Amino acid sequence: MSSSRLQPVLLQDGRLAPLATSALPVWLWSADATRILWANAVGAAVFGAPTSAAVSARRFDDGDAAAGQIARLAVTLTPDAAPRLERLRGFGAAIGSALTCACSRITLADGTDAVLVVAAERAGPDLSLEERIRRLIAGGDAPLAAFSGDGTLIAATDSACPRLRGATSLTALGADTLAAAARASGHAAGHIRVGASADPAEGSTEVSINRVGGGDATALVASIGAPPVAPDAALAAPVRASAGEPAAPAARTEPGAAIIANDPVPNMAAERRHPLRFVWQMDEAGRFTLGSDEFVALVGGRSAIAGAWPEIESSVDPEGQIARAIATRDTWSGLTVLWPIDEGEERLAVELSGLPVFDRERVFRGYRGFGVCRDLAQLTALARRRPGVSAAAVASAASGGAPTAVAATASAGASQRENIVPFPSAAVAPALSAVEHSAFRELSRKLSQRLTAAGIEHPGSTVAPAADDQPIAEVQPADVPADAGAILDKLSIGILIYRLDQLLYANPAFLQWTGYQSLADLIAAGGLDELFVKPIGAATPGGAGSLTLSIDRGERTGIESELIEIRWDGEPAHALVTSTPLISPAGEPERLPAPAELAELQSIIDTATDGVILFDARGRIASANGSAEALFGYEQLADLAVTDLFAPENVATVQSYLDGFTREGSTGLLDGGREVMGRVRQGGAIPLFMTVGRIDGRTDRFCAVFRDITLWKKAEEELTQARRRAEQASSAKSDFLARLSHEIRTPLNAIIGFSEVMMEERFGPIGNERYREYLKDIHASGGHLLSLINDLLDLSKIEAGKLELTFTSVALNDLTQQCVAIMQPQANRERVIIRTSLLQSLPQVIADARSVRQIVLNLLSNSIKFTGAGGQVIVSTALDDNGGVVLRVRDTGVGMSDQDLVTALEPFRQLATSARARSAGTGLGLPLTKALTEANRASFRITSAPREGTLVEIAFPATRVLTG
Repeated sequence: MSSSRLQPVLLQDGRLAPLATSALPVWLWSADATRILWANAVGAAVFGAPTSAAVSARRFDDGDAAAGQIARLAVTLTPDAAPRLERLRGFGAAIGSALTCACSRITLADGTDAVLVVAAERAGPDLSLEERIRRLIAGGDAPLAAFSGDGTLIAATDSACPRLRGATSLTALGADTLAAAARASGHAAGHIRVGASADPAEGSTEVSINRVGGGDATALVASIGAPPVAPDAALAAPVRASAGEPAAPAARTEPGAAIIANDPVPNMAAERRHPLRFVWQMDEAGRFTLGSDEFVALVGGRSAIAGAWPEIESSVDPEGQIARAIATRDTWSGLTVLWPIDEGEERLAVELSGLPVFDRERVFRGYRGFGVCRDLAQLTALARRRPGVSAAAVASAASGGAPTAVAATASAGASQRENIVPFPSAAVAPALSAVEHSAFRELSRKLSQRLTAAGIEHPGSTVAPAADDQPIAEVQPADVPADAGAILDKLSIGILIYRLDQLLYANPAFLQWTGYQSLADLIAAGGLDELFVKPIGAATPGGAGSLTLSIDRGERTGIESELIEIRWDGEPAHALVTSTPLISPAGEPERLPAPAELAELQSIIDTATDGVILFDARGRIASANGSAEALFGYEQLADLAVTDLFAPENVATVQSYLDGFTREGSTGLLDGGREVMGRVRQGGAIPLFMTVGRIDGRTDRFCAVFRDITLWKKAEEELTQARRRAEQASSAKSDFLARLSHEIRTPLNAIIGFSEVMMEERFGPIGNERYREYLKDIHASGGHLLSLINDLLDLSKIEAGKLELTFTSVALNDLTQQCVAIMQPQANRERVIIRTSLLQSLPQVIADARSVRQIVLNLLSNSIKFTGAGGQVIVSTALDDNGGVVLRVRDTGVGMSDQDLVTALEPFRQLATSARARSAGTGLGLPLTKALTEANRASFRITSAPREGTLVEIAFPATRVLTG
């Protein structure tokens, strides 16, 4: 199909039509980047084409910069995935700048792969809406006419003008009905009468109208007398009643009647935005069934939809994790299985969760649960591969039987009118089984018993006892009364009622336990996903249905619970009932009996490693735990004076500390404790940390806790000595480097200066050419040695904390561009390309300009040095997610392994590999860069891999960024 004939066909695509009249440029490239299949008016103008048809006729070779970017981009884009933001050059942005575009790889109706590029910012010429519409249809041989949103003619192609016969609006053309249908659904087709011909057949013209653009930029593009040929043969082929039979004659379409296509692109389902959830159940014999028509229609394959779980397990869960969870008869969740698609090799990841179901006698009756598919991209792809699945086909696939009458009827109707799509049949609400009905009645009976025991009476709350000897009929259970919430609000057990992932009701006891003020607060916090962290007990057989809940106080608490299926407001729902009361009937937390509580506290105190003593106001010890007696070397501390436990020099301090507690009005702990010297019975002193407090607010009873801090004191002394030695070493090094700087730099500067004079032959010519080469070597060696001394001095100053930095506001983009300009000649000599991608609105940072300039120069020098000819060095700046500024230097050089990175960050260490043999340096580049970065309160990060290049990131935190 020619490019001009392809234009109206592409306008039927629901992904391209809304962009056709946009003021932002849009391009649809072929996957091989050799041509632009379609572009809107602004996009065509960016590439110098006057119309959309003209740009589609242009061919791009391998050397074109724009086509090269698209070719590289097409390889990395996932087909039919969400758009990805990219920065593209040569697409209409200012010179030296890149254009931000949303790029995606799509599949057209005929199966052709293409790359859709939509600009996210203004580029190209500013065209009026009418001009954009004129250029959109101009230049082609198709009979197209463009109308405004109200039906006024804007422009028409040369082949369409005779067919309009002077009509200047859709009303004059007699296409009001078609126009209204196109505005509503996006596309409409039918026949109209043009002119006043006596022959009706001669005056009837076929018209196809597409809605393009959106909002104020909406327009209608009509194809008059020559409807576009859709690439998909299914759109043009007649629908046959059955295989092998002739097609039914097409129904005659009256002039002005519209054939409405609700979906302009039949093979393209909408992008899915939410996970797919479904329910499943399993009886006590292990027979597994699914309860989701949508899931069944997507995965297909009858063997994995229903049957005995051991038969399904081999294809869904070969590891047997579901079978092990089922064997526990416990609650479990978050188990991932790989569901087969169409009984083939393709798999869909599904998370399954299940709750056991028991009858009145606690006999296991199976499992109920739900599944979640979170792979949105794969779900969308599956939906697009099955565009013709109807509700009847879904029901047939789920039951494994023959097609239903609804499907037959839809098939027969399709033979008469190919564009009429049957509405899906209404789903029948599933009825509760006998076991589920019994469980619901048991819940009602238990709740009524609790109300009666609590002395609460409520009209209509009486539940008739169920006769055990009567069979339970397979009937629909009665709905929960509308005023049931008033009864449940008074219960002391927690109750949560929900349907799928929608919370319906929570009583005050449940809300109090979870820490939420109301059900609305719980829903706003995330609902079930926020509440249930991780069911426990699935890995431990014999549990009691324990669930792990996350409460608002940040805790995770396990509770015993039961899940029962009920009907709430006339529809199925689940009730989660905690089997253990969350709070006591009096509203206070339940406390242990006094003897048991005292025994528990005594056990805790005896287990503690700290010494604990009790003493009275006179300073006499009443009791002590075993750790205190062992700490001071006594078999019995009772009746001793507290002051007997301290060294003589600390007795006065301790006595003053204890006197503070005996004064009236003093409460609690004083000053958080004291460091004292204890005295052991065998002689000697031990450092202790003592904390004293009152017991239950009494003024005649006190408690003292002693902790042995001998190891802490020893470590503190070692750290003090180590710091003293480090300070001495640093001072000695600083003195040495100062003398070295004075003693070496002065004669070194003289050597460099005299060598320059001799090289320039200021006092006469040098007779031998070899002498000139020697002078160059002397000058270069002197400069290298001087650079080494300067780096060494800077590194030592940083380590000693004596480097003087002047922190001011620094424009990182400007400084980076200056450094790139300085290093450009060296890059040209090495035949290395330097590219920059600097964020235009990058805020300034607080840093030392001189040291930041040295950081950038060191990084660029290293990248150029270790990148071969033809390689690239990319310098970029950006903002991170926390508001910080990041400078990145990436190269395509030889790269380093993890061990090489450790070596490269050590001073005076160089990597002596053959690939780096040509480079010369001091071994201080990276260590000095890292030290200067940290001195500027920034972070240094380097990642590298052999033969893949190196990336260095200098990140300034948000606290070092100037906003506004």
